[in-house]
Order: sequence, then structure tokens, then C-alpha cells
Amino acid sequence: MTSITMRDLQQLLGRQLGARKVDASDRLAEDLGAESADVANVVASAEERFGIEIGEEEIAHIITVSDLFDVIVKAQART
Repeated sequence: MTSITMRDLQQLLGRQLGARKVDASDRLAEDLGAESADVANVVASAEERFGIEIGEEEIAHIITVSDLFDVIVKAQART
């Protein structure tokens, strides 16, 4: 299993959301323009790429890029 880095996540978000620059403190909706479907697609991509599962209750608490990173790291630790 490959461990995710913040840079990996920033690149993934940049590609999927069309953002030039993604910072850890960016809010997905307000700063990057992500809608709920965009967040779901990013989560699905992360799940597939890193072999993890992220529950809907966890997704509901994701506001920033850093929040998403933390959720992914925790999901990796469970596998």
C-alpha cells in the first residue's frame, strides 16, 4: 500500500478541481469551488488509489484539504 503525502493530495485536488494552487488550509467548497459531487469524486479517487475506505460520516466532517488528508491517513492506518 502506498502512503499518501500532502503533495499527492494537493496534486489530486488540483487535477480534479482544476485549481492551480492548493494549500492545506484551503476550504474545499469556499476556496477551491468544490461541490459535494466533487468531494465525493476526490474521495472515490483516493479510495481507489490508496486501497482505503472512507465512511460517509467522515466525509461529512471534511472542510479543508488538511481535514481530507487526516481522514485519508486515518483510513490508511485502519487497513
